[in-house]
Amino acid sequence: MKKNSSQSQSQTKKVSGTSIQHSYDNQIDSVPAIPYPENCKISRTDFPKDFIFGVGTSAYQHEGGAAKDGRGHSIWDVFTLSTPDRIVDGSNGNVAVDMYTNYKEDIKVMKSMGFDAYRFSISWPRILPEIEPYVTLFHWDLPHCLQLEYGGFLKEEIIDDFREYAELCFWEFGDRVKHWITLNEPWTYSVHGYAGRIFPPGKKSASTNIVTYGNKHKNNFTGYRSADPNLIQPLIRCNITIDPQKNSTKEVYTVARNLLLAHAQAVQSYRTKFQEHQQGHIGITLVSHYFEPFKEDDVNDQKAAKRALDFMLGWFLEPVLNGSYPQNMIDYVPKGNLDEFSTEESTLLKGSIDFLGLNYYTTYYASNDPTPDCEDGYYKDQQVKFSTERYGRPIGPVAGSSWLYIVPWGIYELLKYINQTYENIPDIYITENGVDEKNNCKLTAYEACTDTTRIKYHQDHLAKILEAMNDYGDNGSNGNLNIKGYFLWSWCDNFEWVEGYTVRFGIIYVDYMNNLRRYPKHSAKWFAQFLKRK
Repeated sequence: MKKNSSQSQSQTKKVSGTSIQHSYDNQIDSVPAIPYPENCKISRTDFPKDFIFGVGTSAYQHEGGAAKDGRGHSIWDVFTLSTPDRIVDGSNGNVAVDMYTNYKEDIKVMKSMGFDAYRFSISWPRILPEIEPYVTLFHWDLPHCLQLEYGGFLKEEIIDDFREYAELCFWEFGDRVKHWITLNEPWTYSVHGYAGRIFPPGKKSASTNIVTYGNKHKNNFTGYRSADPNLIQPLIRCNITIDPQKNSTKEVYTVARNLLLAHAQAVQSYRTKFQEHQQGHIGITLVSHYFEPFKEDDVNDQKAAKRALDFMLGWFLEPVLNGSYPQNMIDYVPKGNLDEFSTEESTLLKGSIDFLGLNYYTTYYASNDPTPDCEDGYYKDQQVKFSTERYGRPIGPVAGSSWLYIVPWGIYELLKYINQTYENIPDIYITENGVDEKNNCKLTAYEACTDTTRIKYHQDHLAKILEAMNDYGDNGSNGNLNIKGYFLWSWCDNFEWVEGYTVRFGIIYVDYMNNLRRYPKHSAKWFAQFLKRK
C-alpha cells in the first residue's frame, strides 16, 4: 500500500490552511515485528467464527471538516470555541484528525490489519465501505440550534426531533448499515452535562459539589473519559450561573429520561417502518465501570457497590429491558426528581434493543456513605464513596488519564454481574475498551509508537472477556451471555473531550505537529498479528 512521491502529493489536502498528508508511509508491515509474548496464548481463533473485531471513532473527536458541506454547529463546537479555558489545552475539534477527508485511506488500513468492522458516529449537525459499519446516531454532538430553541434534552420536544433525524438516517443509509446504535453512553451525556457540568451545556453556579480530601479538591464521583476530578476546580471559575428557580438537581434525571424516550421512539420507528425491508438490528451503547465493595465482607459496602452499578448501568439498562428504573434509584432519588414512566412509555421502552453495546474502561472501590458531603443531587443520592486504592494499594496501574486505572478483572466481573442480574439480556458487543497515555511532546513519532502498556491492556481484557464467555456464555450451564464482538477504542489519537489533545487513546499515532501524519503504533502491529494468528 506504499505510494510513490507523485501519489503521495496527490493525497495532500488543505484543511483550514494546513497541509494534511495521509500517505501512511509507515505502514503496518513496516513496523518492527512485535514478539508475541510466550504467556499470551490468546488469538482470534479462540473466539467464535462469527465474533466481530472492530475499531471505533466518533464524529466530533475524529472527523474535523467543521465548516464543510453545510455542517451546522453542535453544542461541542460552541462549548470549545466560546469557552476554550474549559478544555485543558484550549483546543477544539474543528480539524480533529481530519477523517472527514481521509477516511478512505484509514479504512483501507483497518481492513488490511484484519478488522471486521468499524464503529463510527454520524454527525447530527452535518446531516446532511469496505468494512462492516456499526453506526452510532448520537455521540453527544447535539445541534446547537436545538439547545438554543428549547434546551435540547431538557425538553420533550427533543424526542420527536431525534426520531425524525434517526428516520432520515435509516432512509438514507439503511441499505448499507445493518447495525444501528441510537445513543452512545447516555450516562456520560447526562451526568457530565447536567450534574458535574464539565461537558456542554456545562452551566454551573459558583457553588459546586466540591469536597475536600486531604490537600486535593475533588468531586465525590467516579471519573470517566475526560472527567478527571482534578479538572473540576479550575473549570468552575467560569462563573456561569443557572436559574435559581429551576430544580437543577432534577435536570440530570430529566435529561436521562428524555434520552431514553428518544431512543425508544427511534427504535419503534425503525422496527415498524424499516427493519423488515432493511434486515438490520438496532441497539444502544451503555458505559459502566465495575464497582468492587471496599470491604468485601461488609454488607453495607456490598449494597453500596450495587447502588453504584444501578446509578450508572442499571439507570439505562433496566428501562430498555424491562420498562422501569432500578429499585435502588426509586428508593434513593428524592420523590419528584425521578419521574416515572407512563404505561405507554414503559411499554415502548421494554425490549427496545436488539443488542447491547457495552463500554468498559476501569473499576472503582465503592463504600457506603450515608451522609455524603456534596450538594448536587445525583452524587448525593447514591450515598456511595468511590476510591481507587484500598489499604494503601491502588486498584491497578494508572494510565495517561488519572481516572483510568487498569483493571482487567473488572470487565469479567461486570459481565458476570450482568449475567446474574438480568435474565433477558440480548447479544452483547463490547463497543469500547481502551487505554491512553499522556501526549509527550519530547518524544519522536517513532518513540511514541512504542506502547507496550496498550498491548498488555488489550491482551488482558480480551483474555478476561473470553473467560467470561466460557463461564457465562449462552451455551453453558451458568449463564445466558452471548458476546458477539469487541471494538477497541480508538482507531487513532483524537480530540479527547475536555482533555483536548493531551492524551492519546489510538493504536495509530497522529503527529499533530506534522500535518496530522499517521504512524501505526506497536499495538497496531500486535492487533494485526492477533487477527491473523492461527
